[in-house]
Amino acid sequence: MTDNPDLTEKDLVEAHEASDVSAINGILSLASILRKRGLLTDAEASAMHESMSLPLGLPKYAENLAVQDLQLTIDRLFAALVGPK
Repeated sequence: MTDNPDLTEKDLVEAHEASDVSAINGILSLASILRKRGLLTDAEASAMHESMSLPLGLPKYAENLAVQDLQLTIDRLFAALVGPK
């Protein structure tokens, strides 16, 4: 990112949120493609879910309601990924 003194804290928070959504969507999209091609097993998808969830459960973040909401979203997306085909 470039240094822009006109950026507000709100701008930075919104950019961070957008990058989180973008990354999560990209990861789940790729995982879905791999699943459809038979290249990602349930166990591997579960490992991806665990890897993404682990930092969210750290004491530093676990009580944050926004983090809890993010975890719920990730849980739902992965449940849909490994759900009935």
